[in-house]
Amino acid sequence: MTGVFLKNMFLIMMIGEINRKRQEGNLVSYFGFIFPKMLQIFREYRSSYPDGKLHFYFLAANALGHRFHWRGLVSRIVG
Repeated sequence: MTGVFLKNMFLIMMIGEINRKRQEGNLVSYFGFIFPKMLQIFREYRSSYPDGKLHFYFLAANALGHRFHWRGLVSRIVG
């Protein structure tokens, strides 16, 4: 659960950084995390902030969340 929380927090932080550089009428919404939108956020964040680390932290939290999710799922089935 912690990985999911962290993943969403880093995604929201990336949206905030992107919106900081955009015009008022052209902001990225904080709602509706679908896969194409997440790809757009990654592309724009990495092009705007080439030395930024939030996308790396997002991927690490995502991996952490999946690892513990599958570990708990397997222990329920086997255990």
